Amino acid sequence: MQLQNSSYKPSEVLSPISDDSQAIETSPTEAIQQWLVSQLAKQLSLDPKNIKVQEPLTRYGLDSIDAVTLVGELEDWLDLELPSTLLWDYPTVEKAATFLVQEFDVATALNTAKAEPALNAPPEKAEKSSGWGGLWNRISGS
Repeated sequence: MQLQNSSYKPSEVLSPISDDSQAIETSPTEAIQQWLVSQLAKQLSLDPKNIKVQEPLTRYGLDSIDAVTLVGELEDWLDLELPSTLLWDYPTVEKAATFLVQEFDVATALNTAKAEPALNAPPEKAEKSSGWGGLWNRISGS
């Protein structure tokens, strides 16, 4: 499921830089929690400092559309297919992150992304996407 691209990458969460400029390794659960808090704050226009990982997400105003969007972004970030009901079945950041670590190979997904340097990524191809002509170009492959 791909609803929109996330601006966060696993490697950015795994190695935050402290004041002494050394990378700090975090566990996969912590990395997912940090990402979820950051994205939730961005999506709902909240201060990330006010989001507690043990609180139900509905407390912050997360509705079904926002939840599905967030799960789609999480799928893109981890490059995994996740249940669209993830945030309803596991209604806190803490429970969702714990479930993901226990049931999916997120450690590998996080480590793979960390090992891939962004500088070696191929440049993205610019597409003409204005109006119906842009849609036709994408469909027809021209």
